[in-house]
Amino acid sequence: MKRRPDKLRNGLSNGSRLHIRQVDGRTEAGRRFADLVHDLTAERGGTAAVSITQAQAIRRYAALAVECESMEADRAAGQAIDAEAFGQLADRMDRQARRMGEPKTANKTLSAREYASSRGPQR
Repeated sequence: MKRRPDKLRNGLSNGSRLHIRQVDGRTEAGRRFADLVHDLTAERGGTAAVSITQAQAIRRYAALAVECESMEADRAAGQAIDAEAFGQLADRMDRQARRMGEPKTANKTLSAREYASSRGPQR
Protein backbone atom coordinates (compact mmCIF):
# COMPACT_ATOMS: atom_id res chain seq x y z
CA MET A 1 0.00 0.00 0.00
CA LYS A 2 1.33 3.41 -0.97
CA ARG A 3 1.83 6.01 1.78
CA ARG A 4 -0.34 9.09 1.59
CA PRO A 5 1.40 12.46 1.19
CA ASP A 6 2.14 14.21 4.50
CA LYS A 7 -0.30 17.03 3.64
CA LEU A 8 -3.14 14.50 3.60
CA ARG A 9 -2.10 12.76 6.81
CA ASN A 10 -3.18 13.66 10.33
CA GLY A 11 -0.86 16.12 12.10
CA LEU A 12 -0.01 13.48 14.70
CA SER A 13 0.84 10.99 11.94
CA ASN A 14 3.08 13.33 9.97
CA GLY A 15 4.88 14.64 13.06
CA SER A 16 3.64 18.23 12.98
CA ARG A 17 1.64 17.82 16.23
CA LEU A 18 2.10 15.96 19.50
CA HIS A 19 -1.59 15.35 20.18
CA ILE A 20 -4.62 14.21 18.22
CA ARG A 21 -6.36 17.52 18.99
CA GLN A 22 -4.93 21.00 19.11
CA VAL A 23 -3.82 21.62 22.68
CA ASP A 24 -1.79 24.39 24.26
CA GLY A 25 1.54 22.69 24.83
CA ARG A 26 2.99 25.69 26.65
CA THR A 27 2.00 24.40 30.08
CA GLU A 28 4.71 22.95 32.32
CA ALA A 29 3.28 19.46 31.81
CA GLY A 30 2.92 20.01 28.06
CA ARG A 31 6.52 21.10 27.66
CA ARG A 32 7.75 18.21 29.81
CA PHE A 33 5.73 15.71 27.76
CA ALA A 34 7.19 17.09 24.50
CA ASP A 35 10.72 16.99 25.93
CA LEU A 36 10.33 13.38 27.03
CA VAL A 37 8.88 12.26 23.68
CA HIS A 38 11.74 13.97 21.85
CA ASP A 39 14.49 12.63 24.14
CA LEU A 40 13.15 9.08 24.31
CA THR A 41 12.78 8.98 20.52
CA ALA A 42 16.30 10.33 20.03
CA GLU A 43 17.67 7.67 22.41
CA ARG A 44 16.20 5.02 20.14
CA GLY A 45 17.73 6.36 16.95
CA GLY A 46 15.26 9.09 15.98
CA THR A 47 11.87 9.10 14.31
CA ALA A 48 13.10 7.21 11.24
CA ALA A 49 14.41 4.34 13.39
CA VAL A 50 11.39 4.02 15.69
CA SER A 51 8.49 1.76 14.74
CA ILE A 52 4.89 2.91 15.17
CA THR A 53 4.54 0.55 18.13
CA GLN A 54 7.65 1.99 19.76
CA ALA A 55 6.43 5.55 19.09
CA GLN A 56 3.14 4.74 20.82
CA ALA A 57 4.98 3.20 23.79
CA ILE A 58 7.17 6.30 24.01
CA ARG A 59 4.11 8.56 24.11
CA ARG A 60 2.46 6.42 26.80
CA TYR A 61 5.65 6.34 28.85
CA ALA A 62 5.99 10.13 28.60
CA ALA A 63 2.39 10.66 29.72
CA LEU A 64 2.85 8.33 32.69
CA ALA A 65 6.16 9.97 33.58
CA VAL A 66 4.59 13.44 33.63
CA GLU A 67 1.83 12.17 35.90
CA CYS A 68 4.32 10.52 38.28
CA GLU A 69 6.48 13.64 38.34
CA SER A 70 3.42 15.73 39.19
CA MET A 71 2.60 13.41 42.08
CA GLU A 72 6.22 13.54 43.25
CA ALA A 73 6.09 17.35 43.25
CA ASP A 74 2.89 17.24 45.31
CA ARG A 75 4.54 14.90 47.81
CA ALA A 76 7.66 17.06 48.01
CA ALA A 77 5.40 20.05 48.75
CA GLY A 78 4.01 18.18 51.74
CA GLN A 79 0.73 17.10 50.18
CA ALA A 80 -0.62 13.60 50.56
CA ILE A 81 -0.64 11.44 47.45
CA ASP A 82 -2.33 8.17 46.66
CA ALA A 83 0.58 5.75 47.08
CA GLU A 84 -1.36 2.93 45.44
CA ALA A 85 -2.06 5.01 42.34
CA PHE A 86 1.56 6.16 42.27
CA GLY A 87 2.76 2.56 42.44
CA GLN A 88 0.41 1.51 39.64
CA LEU A 89 1.68 4.34 37.44
CA ALA A 90 5.29 3.35 38.15
CA ASP A 91 4.53 -0.28 37.25
CA ARG A 92 2.87 0.80 34.02
CA MET A 93 5.89 2.94 33.20
CA ASP A 94 8.06 -0.16 33.55
CA ARG A 95 5.81 -2.05 31.12
CA GLN A 96 5.94 0.79 28.59
CA ALA A 97 9.73 1.03 28.97
CA ARG A 98 10.01 -2.59 27.89
CA ARG A 99 7.73 -1.92 24.92
CA MET A 100 9.86 1.06 23.86
CA GLY A 101 12.93 -1.13 23.56
CA GLU A 102 16.46 -0.43 24.68
CA PRO A 103 18.00 2.94 23.89
CA LYS A 104 20.56 2.77 21.09
CA THR A 105 22.68 5.42 22.77
CA ALA A 106 22.75 3.75 26.15
CA ASN A 107 26.08 3.93 27.89
CA LYS A 108 26.78 0.62 29.53
CA THR A 109 28.04 0.91 33.09
CA LEU A 110 31.12 -1.22 33.46
CA SER A 111 31.81 -3.36 36.49
CA ALA A 112 35.11 -2.74 38.28
CA ARG A 113 36.56 -5.85 36.64
CA GLU A 114 35.42 -4.77 33.14
CA TYR A 115 36.80 -1.27 33.69
CA ALA A 116 40.18 -2.61 34.86
CA SER A 117 40.47 -5.01 31.92
CA SER A 118 39.52 -2.29 29.43
CA ARG A 119 42.47 -0.15 30.56
CA GLY A 120 45.00 -2.77 29.54
CA PRO A 121 48.16 -3.77 31.43
CA GLN A 122 49.27 -1.35 34.11
CA ARG A 123 52.93 -0.49 34.65
